[in-house]
Amino acid sequence: MEKFLRKLYKKFLDFDRNYYLQDAKTWFGVRELKLNKKILQKFYDNYQRFSFLEFLREIKDIIYSKNVFDFILKNSLDDWGLWYYLKFLEKEKIIKVKRNGKVIVLRKEILKIIPKPQSEQEIKRKLERKLRIKIKGTEPVINLFKKIQDFKVKSKWDQMPISQSSAIFVVKKILENLPKKGRFLLIGDDDFISVILTLVDPKIECVVCDIDEQLLECINILSSKFNLKIETRKVDLGKKKNLGEKFIGFLAILFILKLE
Repeated sequence: MEKFLRKLYKKFLDFDRNYYLQDAKTWFGVRELKLNKKILQKFYDNYQRFSFLEFLREIKDIIYSKNVFDFILKNSLDDWGLWYYLKFLEKEKIIKVKRNGKVIVLRKEILKIIPKPQSEQEIKRKLERKLRIKIKGTEPVINLFKKIQDFKVKSKWDQMPISQSSAIFVVKKILENLPKKGRFLLIGDDDFISVILTLVDPKIECVVCDIDEQLLECINILSSKFNLKIETRKVDLGKKKNLGEKFIGFLAILFILKLE
């Protein structure tokens, strides 16, 4: 599916570039300055062309929108930019758009690689069902798992777990912005975001780097119990600056270095 999306992206660049060069001829400034095709081509390649991940993000907003015009509210593109995407995706038989704006995905396999956004209520319901508990928004997030593991907060590493409702909000934002499935990196995870994220979308893979062995062990226990795709590594990022691999996204805790 990755190869299919890469090919689709290259097709879109050709499609988008051709329409851009055609439409730009009539724009104010282009016409008066008599800019030639070579200059416009260079401008497109340097300023207008979307990256692969930007392309996937735009597709994601279209295929998961209740109404296709919601796309405009989520993006900096106007209705003309939306038209380019809809024209292309319909041409490639990826989607079909009904008169009321509802999007029908024709290539269902694309949904397997692009994570679906979830509302806070959806995330809450899934957690309550899988953990068999009642979410209490103002309580610390570690209380969600205290029946399974006993994590102790350690002040020497400035651990201060957020509330359950805040953790759900963070997971919601990750799912909104993650352009495709892949390895997601968490630098420090005393909020157990990796566990919540993979509980609500088990197809997502997480890598957690932390210096706290007890935290990593707690995450391993939860990962094993719920069959989650979480890899843990004991890493001191004050000493190791490069993990030597690529990730689709990351979340890092905020910390303050004490200068002597």
